[in-house]
Amino acid sequence: MECQAIPLHAEMLTPCYYHGRYAMDGSASDPDVITDTALLFALRATLLGAPATLKARPDYRADLMDIPWRASLLMGQGNALLPPLRRSVDMEREGGRSVSVQSNMNKGHYKNIFFTHSIAAGATYRGLLVGPDPFAWTDSGSLIVRVGVGRAGMLRLARDDGGKEVRLNAATGLLFNRSLTEQERRLDTIRPTAPMSVEKAAEELRQWLN
Repeated sequence: MECQAIPLHAEMLTPCYYHGRYAMDGSASDPDVITDTALLFALRATLLGAPATLKARPDYRADLMDIPWRASLLMGQGNALLPPLRRSVDMEREGGRSVSVQSNMNKGHYKNIFFTHSIAAGATYRGLLVGPDPFAWTDSGSLIVRVGVGRAGMLRLARDDGGKEVRLNAATGLLFNRSLTEQERRLDTIRPTAPMSVEKAAEELRQWLN
C-alpha cells in the first residue's frame, strides 16, 4: 500500500499506566505522552497480529523493521493522572528465584505491594503516522488499539485535520542511525525533539522505514 503521512488525533477511552516516572512507593505515567513505539506495537497487534515467538533478547530495531509504519510521539497537554492505586504481585512466584531477582528484591528494587498513577480516561493526543493508511485498510473512520501495562488502555485513533506541529522521538531515531537533537529527556526512551512541521517530520520518518 502507498506510504502516506497521516496526522492523528487520539483519545484514551480507559485508564492505563506504564512504568514511567518515580513516585512514592511506585511509579507514575506521564499523562502527556504516548510513545511512538507503543503506538506502533499496538497497531501491529490490532491489524497484523502479535508475532508468533518472542526474542530471547529484546531487539527493537528488528521488531520495528517488521512493522510498516513509523510515528511521532503522541503528545498531549494538561491531561490528568488518577490518584494512586494499590497493586500487588507475588514476585517469588512470577519472578522466580534466580540470583538476579532475589538480589533485586533484597535491595528493594522489586516490591510485592506498590502504587501506580494511571492516565485518566479522556486524555487526548496528537501526532503523525507514516506508512499505509490504516483507516483505508480497515474501511473505518477510527481504530481502537490497546496500550499500557497489560494492554489495559483502549486508545481511539482518528484522522486529525493536520496543520499541527509534531515531535519525534530522538531515542527511536538512534535505532535507525538518525541523530536528532532532543529538546528534553523525559525518560531514556522518551526524548522529544523540538516541534516540527508535519511535512518535515514525515520526511524524517520515511528515512526510518529503510
